[in-house]
Amino acid sequence: MITRRSLLTGLSASAAVTGAAGAAPGGLRLTSPKRALWNMVSGPHLRGAVIVQRRVYPSLDGDTFLGAGPIGAPVTNAALDALAEAGANLISWSGPGPFAETAPHDPDPAVVDHIADWLDRCRARGLYTTLCLRSGPGRSAFAFHPDETWFPPELYDVSIWSDEDKQAAWAAMTAWTLRTFGSHPALAGVVAMDEPNGIDEGRPGVWEPLAARIAGAVAAADADRDTPLLLSPDRWARTAHARDLRAAVGPGPILALHDYEPWEYTHQASGDRLGFSASLEPVTLPDNDLGAWSMLEFGAVRYAPDLGDYLEDRIAAFERSGANWAAFRWTHGWQAYEAREDSMNMAHSETAMTVMRRAWSGNTRRPS
Repeated sequence: MITRRSLLTGLSASAAVTGAAGAAPGGLRLTSPKRALWNMVSGPHLRGAVIVQRRVYPSLDGDTFLGAGPIGAPVTNAALDALAEAGANLISWSGPGPFAETAPHDPDPAVVDHIADWLDRCRARGLYTTLCLRSGPGRSAFAFHPDETWFPPELYDVSIWSDEDKQAAWAAMTAWTLRTFGSHPALAGVVAMDEPNGIDEGRPGVWEPLAARIAGAVAAADADRDTPLLLSPDRWARTAHARDLRAAVGPGPILALHDYEPWEYTHQASGDRLGFSASLEPVTLPDNDLGAWSMLEFGAVRYAPDLGDYLEDRIAAFERSGANWAAFRWTHGWQAYEAREDSMNMAHSETAMTVMRRAWSGNTRRPS
């Protein structure tokens, strides 16, 4: 088991990033032990669901809604067991990166411990996981809630889009994460930033150079020797911006895309009763020349009419492309959280679960 002592004792963040002798700074690896999991010619190999966690702020969250620990809401063992029993072999974790959000951006022992434990729990159940770094230097989890007022405004941090020191720290964090956890059998990949949104923050043209900087830091540290780097396009990982990202980072990173189109359907209110037509609302996929990609988030509210048709149409498109995929979202099993945040909990929809069990039955790969 990876422990905080083995990760942090005698290992500074800068040492992890500079890498060891023999690293290949010329570019990212195009082959590695777990890159085969993302091969689209023989794929898809990974099919599963998404789970989201963030740092807990007791003054905001209390000690029940997201639990009493440093990261919540807790994911129960029963919830992970149920996912594995349903046939999934991937759970894509969107959560805090291991570096502190504020200077000096050192590894946070509580987050490091949490990630190490998460990897062990996934492996014990035959689940691969991706670590999608949701927050970190200059970016808080509340960056996902612009224009909302339910949290104190001082918690909203998007300074990464204008602060080069924090951008450098994010690149270091990504390389550190891959170097530190990359050999774990359950880790299938690291998404450097979950849903980058520089354009939406009024900073167009920032993400692509930052993504290239991240890829360079990973390559310089030979951090992808075991597990590949994944990168998402700007505008919340939209496929429409995939070409800009690929042009900036080259062929090495695997693209991690999200798709919630048509938004009016996937995020409709409970009384809207908007239907879905595959012929009128086809999914947009990357062009063939954009290299390896995955669809690590898609989904709709569980009460949407024609939900089964929507899920079957999207999954069929990903399957034809050979792309790994994860649907949003799986249950935490934490009652206080699920009672309030239930609209996209597929585990509470028999329609969704019928589709998922059938699709997940094709999984054969499990971590050793």
